[in-house]
Amino acid sequence: RWLAATGKRIRPVAPRSPEGDPWPSGLEPDLVDVELGIARTMPARGEQPAVKEIERLYLDMVRAARRTIYVENQYFTAPRVAAALAERLAEPDGPEVILVLRLLSNGWLEEATMHVLRTRLIAQLRAADVHGRLQVYCPHVPGLAPDCCLNVHAKLMIVDDRLLRIGSANLCNRSLAMDAECDVVLEARGEARIADVIRNFRDRLVAEHLDVPREALQRKIRETGSLREAIEALRCEHRSLRPLERVPSYPEAFLAAATIGDPEEPISLPWLEEDRRAPGTSAADRPAWGHLVAFTAFVAALLAAWRFTPLANVITPENVVGYAREFGSRPWAPALVMLAYTPACFLMFPRPLITLAGVIAFGPWLGFVYALVGIVASSVVTYYVGRAMRRDMVRRLAGPKLDRMIDVLRKNGLLAMTLLRLVPVAPFAVEGIVAGAVRIRLSHLAIGTAIGMLPGTLAATVFGEQIETALTGGGMNWWIVAGCAAALALGIFAVQRWFARMARREARGPAPR
Repeated sequence: RWLAATGKRIRPVAPRSPEGDPWPSGLEPDLVDVELGIARTMPARGEQPAVKEIERLYLDMVRAARRTIYVENQYFTAPRVAAALAERLAEPDGPEVILVLRLLSNGWLEEATMHVLRTRLIAQLRAADVHGRLQVYCPHVPGLAPDCCLNVHAKLMIVDDRLLRIGSANLCNRSLAMDAECDVVLEARGEARIADVIRNFRDRLVAEHLDVPREALQRKIRETGSLREAIEALRCEHRSLRPLERVPSYPEAFLAAATIGDPEEPISLPWLEEDRRAPGTSAADRPAWGHLVAFTAFVAALLAAWRFTPLANVITPENVVGYAREFGSRPWAPALVMLAYTPACFLMFPRPLITLAGVIAFGPWLGFVYALVGIVASSVVTYYVGRAMRRDMVRRLAGPKLDRMIDVLRKNGLLAMTLLRLVPVAPFAVEGIVAGAVRIRLSHLAIGTAIGMLPGTLAATVFGEQIETALTGGGMNWWIVAGCAAALALGIFAVQRWFARMARREARGPAPR
């Protein structure tokens, strides 16, 4: 993996002892002379197919369970693993399922993505738990601040006393399909000495969570015949395990937006990079000098009319602001501004000009809200236009860009839509029409458009506010304008570089061994 990514070979690790045994001398092993299984996740690279052994191992372990599935994990957002657990919970004689997860998320981003997705899966498991065999816990330590919790960073699953796995893979889409991960698994295969080690390892972990001796936990398991019931009997108000009860509900649109934080596969957009470095042989790729000259002449004519005609006394800065604010006071004005974005996207009229006018008419906050709502509404219109059009018409409209967009939109609707809006490869209306033609989710189109158009709309809002300030005699803060423009340009440049880097890696393919 390191060789493929960097082109450099890593030197072998030097042994810790003259005998060549790398095991630390101060640590007594629980088990020796045993065969281990290795499971990996590797994304597809060039002609090398993806490796999803870790996900298959998770699913196989869930299906092989007879009495108990014990899980500790940092995340729990993998829908296929959750579906397999729900299937076992619905069985009349299936295993009990015990999940140990952390109470809180690390920061607002995880709270809005991984935590939201975990909430949905826990709700699905509880709905499937018709026989009362599920329990979801979090570690509890008295005296912590309300916004603090004991972090669970483990990646562990133990099935009965037969299977023990531990490694780097979280129970999330990234670890099962996108990142490079490695887990090891120990299987008892009917050997009592291995089964004892697996059982004692699990009980030692659970007893540590409950702050009780391992022997006390094992005695309670023998009395109740259930790990779940033993935990319930030994739980206390001090350092212990507590049921994870703070599981709020979220609207479906919020859940759809959260999936952008846990994609199921890497999304490299080589077609975007190819589009940006295509040879300039076509008319569309050559500099549009005629358009530039025409636009410059138009601006010069406006300035001359303003300077040398009676317009100079009519179109003053004060009058412009007054007209805009009078327009903004009309009850129908917000609807008219929001509706204006739809014909603008089809006519390729610059949307920032509408945003600037809205900011002057309604103020920065309302102007920003109306602009974003109008842009998303116009994308919805283009989406339904695409759904109504015949596929051959869409292909003629989009041209070769359609082939480069269609697969990515189908597989990664929300994330692809967000990236297309951040760094467009086709006009705004064309992208919406193609999205409708390939039948991506409407919620993915709307949310992706809102997220992707957010930076540009915000920049236009800031610029519009500064223009209003200048027109009313306050003077324009060029530092704010320059900083906003620089931040937007750097963001677009960073996204382009990211795409280019991923495209080059895919083009190289795996390095030779």
